Amino acid sequence: MIVSKHDILRAMIALCAAAALAGCSSWQQTAPKEQSLLKPISLAEDGVQLEIVSIRFPFGDEELNDSIWNDIDEQQLALSVRQKLAEAGLRAGVIGGQLPAALARIMAAAEQGPTNVVAAAASLEQTPPVSRQQMQLHSGWHGEIISSSTYLQLPLLTREEGRLSGQTYSAAQGVLQAKAEALGDRRIRLSIVPELQYGQMRQQWAVEDGRLVGQQGKSKRVFDHLAFEAALAAGEMLVLTSLPQRSGTLGHYLFTEPHDDQLQQKLLLVRLAESRRCDLFLPLDVAHSESAKPIDKSPGN
Repeated sequence: MIVSKHDILRAMIALCAAAALAGCSSWQQTAPKEQSLLKPISLAEDGVQLEIVSIRFPFGDEELNDSIWNDIDEQQLALSVRQKLAEAGLRAGVIGGQLPAALARIMAAAEQGPTNVVAAAASLEQTPPVSRQQMQLHSGWHGEIISSSTYLQLPLLTREEGRLSGQTYSAAQGVLQAKAEALGDRRIRLSIVPELQYGQMRQQWAVEDGRLVGQQGKSKRVFDHLAFEAALAAGEMLVLTSLPQRSGTLGHYLFTEPHDDQLQQKLLLVRLAESRRCDLFLPLDVAHSESAKPIDKSPGN
């Protein structure tokens, strides 16, 4: 019997759909957790674990651009910071309690599996509207959050210190540099700096532990004037999105993307899942010496 490539492809799709319908994961643990050779990754004593959720929704959606912000605390950011972010087409705030109803509905729908094989097969060919990832950092270290796909050409207008300037970046991708600093009471100070990485990959040099180390990377445009920070306790989350009326700005490029021939908007949630460091019950002299240690241990800083 001759089996065509199309038959094999259809069989693979059906198999994957059946697995999705059964709720199977592509990475399964076959042994009991206590007997597994794959030990769970534990946090360091100064470790911070972040959960990052990206939600894609129709551009300009009134509920996600307006209603939910009644339950999001934007006052955690200084007025001057919020004004700079708004000028760049960005909006940010903190959720300290329950998720706003609209976000809760989206998250609940994303966690529901397909109801039949046909729906499961169709879902395999679509980009899910909600994606999750986890990031573990030492206190004071940086991590990158990729916030956009790569643009072939990105024409950007910016205003810094009252001056308007423009530049076109090729092969550009939006990135958020995230730095988590443990505050010693299970809270963290989360710092965000937006940047564009553009051009071709090339050899770069960075100082690491007093040594000059070669690294492959793109050129960067770092928007230091848009840097901001927020304090988060466990379970709290930073919310970031674009302002739909500010097209062509940095926020527009970071948090929108075409999907099925329509422009979609994105909302990013950065949730503090766990912070290990707690100095509350240390002797005062020990707590002071711990807080006096340098916090920025990341390479190149």
